[in-house]
Amino acid sequence: MSEALDRLKNIGAQKIYEDTHIPAEHVQAILYESFDGLSKVQFIGFISILEREYGEDLTTIRSQGIRYFDENDTPEKAIVDDTIFNSSKKKNTTLLYIIFAILLFVVAIVYSMQSETKTVDVAVKENTIVKEVKNTIIADVNSSDDNESDMNNSSVVNDINRSIGKEVIKKEETPKIVPKSFKIIARTKVWLGYIDIATNKKYQKTFTGEFDLDPTKEWLLYLGHGYVDVIIDGEKEHFNDKNTLRLLYKDGKTTQLSLDKFKELNRGNAW
Repeated sequence: MSEALDRLKNIGAQKIYEDTHIPAEHVQAILYESFDGLSKVQFIGFISILEREYGEDLTTIRSQGIRYFDENDTPEKAIVDDTIFNSSKKKNTTLLYIIFAILLFVVAIVYSMQSETKTVDVAVKENTIVKEVKNTIIADVNSSDDNESDMNNSSVVNDINRSIGKEVIKKEETPKIVPKSFKIIARTKVWLGYIDIATNKKYQKTFTGEFDLDPTKEWLLYLGHGYVDVIIDGEKEHFNDKNTLRLLYKDGKTTQLSLDKFKELNRGNAW
């Protein structure tokens, strides 16, 4: 045993810890040449600190320690952590549910654009986009998980299939009927302001008798008085009021409006 170690032992592990901040248990290990609890890097670093702090030559103990670590230096065993794989399975399942949600969103958009379709046959008319997304999900399931996760993913795919079926099967929709004619008959001379709602373009006309408007558009109508008849595809609505008349023409029907409602539909303008 070297004299340098004896002098350090006399100082004591606790005092060395307070001076150098090397953990006391590591100081003890060095002083008594027990290197099991240290790594080679730690050992060399602590020896250097002790030499610098106390001016001791610890070459002998340094050599012994390095020889010990070289002799006992074995490759670390690979550690297999099952939680990694479990976490991966959970992430795969979570990803499937995210794709599931995106799929439902795509289905909703696709079929909202097909409002003219009367009846959709699930087996024959399933949308191509839906097929491609569903096939992608199934391919990911088959290639990414083991037998246990396959059972969980199979349940997810079944949920997707059921949801697609619910979205795809539509009740027969009633076709939208577009009027063929829209007329205003003024029984006395009247001023008419009419606004194309789609473009907000404004027009005006003073007339007596019959005036035709495009029945396929939506109109805001402002009449100087209410002594008029509105005829849509031959069906007449009779008005008989000396006051201003405001109407909304939409979907083949007219609705009488208050000033506030008219302004609301006319971007805040009374005309």
